[in-house]
Amino acid sequence: MKTPILVAAVMGASLLALPVTAQTAAATLPNSFGEPDAVPAEVQTRTGPPLPLSKQAPDIVRAQEALRAVIGSLQSDEIDYSVFSPGLAEQIRGRAAEFAPRVRALGAIQAIEHRGQQDGADLFRVVFEKQATDWVIAFDDEDRIAALLYRPAQGD
Repeated sequence: MKTPILVAAVMGASLLALPVTAQTAAATLPNSFGEPDAVPAEVQTRTGPPLPLSKQAPDIVRAQEALRAVIGSLQSDEIDYSVFSPGLAEQIRGRAAEFAPRVRALGAIQAIEHRGQQDGADLFRVVFEKQATDWVIAFDDEDRIAALLYRPAQGD
């Protein structure tokens, strides 16, 4: 699954659009999707219980494993910038001190569910101990993470 450069650039740029002010609760994430608090209708979503990894497409499994690794690295302050595209790595370096503590405050991951795909990007619901969140992850042509966005969970 490859992401067009323009989509990756727009999605990656919205990582910088995170609000600087903290939310009222320490475990609350801002909406970094750069859009209203609704999931676009054109995002393909599935209903029902999450599929086990063995029943999911290989690109979804890869995206889920990459997302789990990135969240783990943010929570442990051991970020491997080589997994990101150069532009996104630069953005994350500049903002890690701000959003790593927010991700860490959410607690341990309880569940990750693939919610859909749009323009080569995957949407996941990540449920932590303290809050459910929605994440978008997309890869560039060199198979590096080119977009990584998160917000509080929307909808069901």
